[in-house]
Amino acid sequence: MRLAYLGLAILSWPLTLATILQNGQIKDDPYPGQAPVIALDESWRNYGPDVPEIAYKGRWDSQHISCTLNDLLKKNVECSDRRVGWSLGNLDWQYSNVTADATYQFIGDWTELDEGLVNVQKTFEMRAGVSTGSNSELTVPPKFKRKVEVIGGSIASGQYGSYETLSSWAYLFVAGLGNVEHTLTSYAGACLVDKQCYDGHAHGMTWYWHRASDPGSRSRQIYPEEPEIFDNSAEQPADLVLIQMGGNDFRHPNEIPGRNFYHAYVELIEDIHKTWPNAIVLIVSQWWVWRKEGLNYNPSMAYEQEGRDVHEHFKDRGFVYYFDTTGILQHNDINPKNHPTDVGHIKLASHLLQWTKLVLRWDLEPLGEVQHGTLYWNDMQDY
Repeated sequence: MRLAYLGLAILSWPLTLATILQNGQIKDDPYPGQAPVIALDESWRNYGPDVPEIAYKGRWDSQHISCTLNDLLKKNVECSDRRVGWSLGNLDWQYSNVTADATYQFIGDWTELDEGLVNVQKTFEMRAGVSTGSNSELTVPPKFKRKVEVIGGSIASGQYGSYETLSSWAYLFVAGLGNVEHTLTSYAGACLVDKQCYDGHAHGMTWYWHRASDPGSRSRQIYPEEPEIFDNSAEQPADLVLIQMGGNDFRHPNEIPGRNFYHAYVELIEDIHKTWPNAIVLIVSQWWVWRKEGLNYNPSMAYEQEGRDVHEHFKDRGFVYYFDTTGILQHNDINPKNHPTDVGHIKLASHLLQWTKLVLRWDLEPLGEVQHGTLYWNDMQDY
């Protein structure tokens, strides 16, 4: 069965082999799902970027270019700068190392599928055009009635996670919800306040929320123009928006005053509410560092009071909630730069899923999410 392949000629910078570490050791099988390189012939059906069978999820500009690591191209495609993740239906995510200007076949005769599923319509997802074999075709992917947006910095982006965005709490959360549309608007190094922070960011999230592309230096290498305006109101409105920001604002050399951070937070939430008046907004508190005090490790928070003040500001209007992350993570769940380990991401996503189930009464469909392709526990019965 020759269903689909993905050509990455759309990427214009060289991609390099990425070493995947697991608990400090080189992962034995870093790319379960490595796709072979193939050559095209006339038997393949090619689909252009404008066809309705391709659904663009996230921030794509008018040329169908996305410079973020989080955006999803869905066919019925998820990609980083060194690897791609792909999935068929609700099966485990697979990972493949890729090289620019090459064509890879992800689904073929070697793909393990139950015989009864061969001729059933399935959703193929990948971060990055697609073609199919002559004996198959794309169909318009389904749209779900609910949509979730996550807004954040490098933590929500999954920086330093084994598989970057696909290891992040943000992705694990939206995937765990199951049948929801989602966008992850998270930029490593960006501040919430509209000022230049790290990685050449000329603005903050209050500005970038209305732009189509990643503001960082890697994006500008291939897309140097001013980012296009992005019309959030043109998309399906979000039902739930999670915001976790403050780490970049808080740390040296930015050290943005608390009241400036507070006002920027209020501005962003007002902006979201004006655009999506029925959306619930959840403020996710931002941890800082753990300090050893006696026989305990005690966490500190970034802008804890300011976050609570933002919640208090909107309290009577009923659409803003506050999620306190204190007690969910421990000191060994984060790395030296305050980013979660893979396990830390899983912990936070799990608690947020339960919050959504208990507070908003949303069902988890199918039944929550695990971090595919990663084992951190002993699974040898004779150990």
